[in-house]
Parts: sequence; C-alpha cells; structure tokens
Amino acid sequence: MNKKKIFLDLKNEIYKLWENNLDLTKFTKLPGRLKYINKKPHLLGVIRKIKNFQSESVHTEKILNIIAKLSPHINWKQTYSEKDVGKSFLNKFAYFEFIGPTGHFFSKKISLFFIFFDVKTFYTWHNHEAEELYFVLNGKAKFESKGETPKILKPLESRFHRSFQPHSLTTFNKKCLSIVIWRDKLNSKVQIVKK
Repeated sequence: MNKKKIFLDLKNEIYKLWENNLDLTKFTKLPGRLKYINKKPHLLGVIRKIKNFQSESVHTEKILNIIAKLSPHINWKQTYSEKDVGKSFLNKFAYFEFIGPTGHFFSKKISLFFIFFDVKTFYTWHNHEAEELYFVLNGKAKFESKGETPKILKPLESRFHRSFQPHSLTTFNKKCLSIVIWRDKLNSKVQIVKK
C-alpha cells in the first residue's frame, strides 16, 4: 500500500469538495502547495467504528472511504484528559489534523481537522480564540452555540463559531464525522467553559 498516494487522494477529494461548496469557499481558501509529512501513526480504539461507517451522501462518499482505508496510518489525537471530560467521552471521540502546523500536510495558513463522534456523545461546552467552521461529512449532530438557536446538522451542512464563542455538540442515534477548519490563531488552546 502506498500510504502517501492515499493521503494525496484524500487531499484531492477535499479540494474538489471545496470547489463545489459555497460555505467552505466563503470561509477560507485552501493553500495552493502543501508538503506531505510522513507522520507516525497514533491509533485509538474508537477509530474501529469508522471502518463500518456507511456514507449518507454521494458528495462525501469517497472521502469517507479513503479515511476508513487510511485509519491505521493516521496520527489520531484527543485533546482532553479523562479528568476533564470522563472516560466515556474519550471512548467516543477522535480527531486528526490533516492540514496545518502539525498535520499530515504542513501549512501555517489554516488548520483542517477531521473529527469523529460516536453515537450518544456529548462534546462539552468549550471555546478557543480561532474562528472555526464545522462541516458535516456523515451522520448528524446537534450543534449549540452561545447566542444562537441550536440546530441539527446533516451531511453538507455547516456551523460557524466566532472567536471565544462557547459551543457544544451532541450526537444521538448516529455517528458523526466532520471537517473542522480554523482560519486564524492556529495555536489557540481549546478550553472547557460553562454555558
């Protein structure tokens, strides 16, 4: 298996998705040239659940299939400790930086993450200095943001979070895989906050 080629295939699919979606193109441009970084894989138990994730949109099906294939080669992460969010949450959550300062493709201009939540997961209220766009690839989740009406997002729908705007996410009977993009303040710290 040519790991680099599959990462490049995923990058190409992301660029195609961007070209055809106004929410993504309005939020930020993708960098022109990106250097691939051969990062050491870091595996988490929850990623097994991505393998049997059935696509709900023809527009994101290729992306989902590539991530399932790449899963064992990805540098998966978890931001929080068990004392902050509990073991149950950590067993249902994982993400990786695809493009960015510590991503599989290096960039100082944006951070583009893939973030996965299993069924019945509550991602506690938190904020960060970076402006952020969530873009749902598969599944659905309820997004809550301080000062805004809660909304359940499905594939190809997005939610913008302002700098330091508290927000949370809840999944019910469906898993959720989203793209998360930061367009500024890429070294922001994610902090848990009260609603």
